[in-house]
Amino acid sequence: MKREVLIYLLSRFIPAAVGLAVIVLAIRVLGPVEYGRYSLLLYTSLIAVTLSFHWVQVSIMKFMSGMHRETSLVMSRFYDLTILSALTSTALVVVAGLWYFDLGVTELLLVGLFTFLNHFCLFHQAILQAYHRNTRSAILEGTNQVVIIAGLLAGLFLFRLNTYLLLFGAMVFSQICVLILRSLTRVKGLLTVDLKHIYWDSRFSGKVAEFGYGIAMWLLFSHLLMAGDRFLIMERMGYHDAGLYSVLKDLLFKAVTFASFPIYFSYQTKVADVWNGKHKSEAWKIIKEALSFEFLIFIIVFIIFMVIKPALLKDIMRIPEADYWPLYLPVLFSAFLWQIALLLHRYLELMFNKLALLFALVATVIVNILLNLILIPRYGLMASSVALLLTTGCYSIFLVIMALLKSRKIYAG
Repeated sequence: MKREVLIYLLSRFIPAAVGLAVIVLAIRVLGPVEYGRYSLLLYTSLIAVTLSFHWVQVSIMKFMSGMHRETSLVMSRFYDLTILSALTSTALVVVAGLWYFDLGVTELLLVGLFTFLNHFCLFHQAILQAYHRNTRSAILEGTNQVVIIAGLLAGLFLFRLNTYLLLFGAMVFSQICVLILRSLTRVKGLLTVDLKHIYWDSRFSGKVAEFGYGIAMWLLFSHLLMAGDRFLIMERMGYHDAGLYSVLKDLLFKAVTFASFPIYFSYQTKVADVWNGKHKSEAWKIIKEALSFEFLIFIIVFIIFMVIKPALLKDIMRIPEADYWPLYLPVLFSAFLWQIALLLHRYLELMFNKLALLFALVATVIVNILLNLILIPRYGLMASSVALLLTTGCYSIFLVIMALLKSRKIYAG
């Protein structure tokens, strides 16, 4: 493993660990109802940001890394797109907040401000990643998470706040701190934006959209797979059950992602290097090796979770009703299958029609929503867990079959 990769992985440890701590602390103090409100509003914001900005973000990482001329002009154009995207998605979130969530002025202000500032945090993260400043990027992300938990603790114990607004307030404060830190630690020449003029170019924007929107749509439907069932549970069963399911899903998916990330990051780098080095037949061998490590990691995570589960759910998080195996086991297995799917998806992107991969995910989301609509009224939260396992399982099987077929063609060719 390369030295810079190791440094990057180590620098991601604190943000991931703090992120898990925030989930545990939030559900323990705020309870399922407030966590449910927070979760649904958060995903509403993330979906709006994905639609309006993710295509810009991935284009920054793609085009800026190899650009040596007219950097200031191009970066200013990207920044103008960021401002336009921020205004668009904030407006969408405000409309959703008024129409669907019936938010008050303070609530709208915090959620809208979180959505707006999120674009500029992502913009700076994209710039750092484009210029391979991965450690700086992880430091900003770590600062973001540490400030969130510090703000959460201050609000809980100093100001005695116990609503979901505390979480959004902490996140807005952390975004402001990250943007200030970014301005203070800016590398000379790395960010050259002219704020005095507007650099709009329709042809440039069209090229950015053409490159990035397919990736943005894939992320959008990934968010819908993670959030669609939460909205359906809320509509049928209320915020308490939506919050209970959301915290279990967030905790298990983040824990499995946290444990699997070193494998995912290091092996996707290896696959890309081998593929670009014209050794395509070696890529599938590397993927199989990565999958074997993923299985090993999941076994370890599964054992640890089953050992600490009673104390974690009942004593620490104070959600004893979640300690029900038809509820948590399907979610845990789904989290593992999703990591397998992400690993295979990166591999298939190199050789497969990306539109077909997107259609497969769209079909997965549609089936998941239909199963939830049919089964939730009869089986409750357990229906969402089982529907998630079935759909992520089918999606993963589809990707495995495609990967096997493509790898055989490579070996035969």
